[in-house]
Amino acid sequence: MTHTHLPTILAAAVIAISLIFSSCNCQKSASGTANQTKSVIGELPTHITFSNSFRAFWDDFARDTRHVRNLDKYKPSDDFAATAPVALLDGAYVVSGYLTIDDTFDADAFTALGGEYNRIDATTATFKMPLKRLPEMWQIRGIVSVEAATRVHLRKR
Repeated sequence: MTHTHLPTILAAAVIAISLIFSSCNCQKSASGTANQTKSVIGELPTHITFSNSFRAFWDDFARDTRHVRNLDKYKPSDDFAATAPVALLDGAYVVSGYLTIDDTFDADAFTALGGEYNRIDATTATFKMPLKRLPEMWQIRGIVSVEAATRVHLRKR
C-alpha cells in the first residue's frame, strides 16, 4: 500500500463509521425505545429556579411515573409515597412545598389546577398541588422558584 492511497482509505473509513452511527440513531428512534422511557411529566422548565430538594423529588417522580401514560389515574408507589413530600388529601395525592412568587403570580390559575397556597409574606408561600396537575403548574405566571417540603419525623423520648 502506498501513501497516495491512504487519504482515500481514511475517507472511506470515516464515511463507513458515520453511516454506522447514523443508522444506529435511526433504528433507535424508529423502534420507539426513546419514547418508551420518556417520562409523562417531562422536564423541569428553565424559567423557574428549583431547589436541590425539589429536583431530587422530580427525579423520583419521573422514575415513579416512567410506565404511566396519563397522570389522571396515577397512584404513587409505596416507596415513593413514603419518602417524597406527598400526602393523600381528600382522595387526591398532593405534593407540598414552598414557592417564591412575584407581583404577576396568577392565584386564580393556581387554584383552578386544584392547588392551595398560603402566603407567608409578599414573595413566599407554602403550597399543595395535586401530583396529576404538577406539570401544568409551570405554566402559571409569577412563580419564581420552587422548593419541596421536607417530612418531619417526631423523635420518641
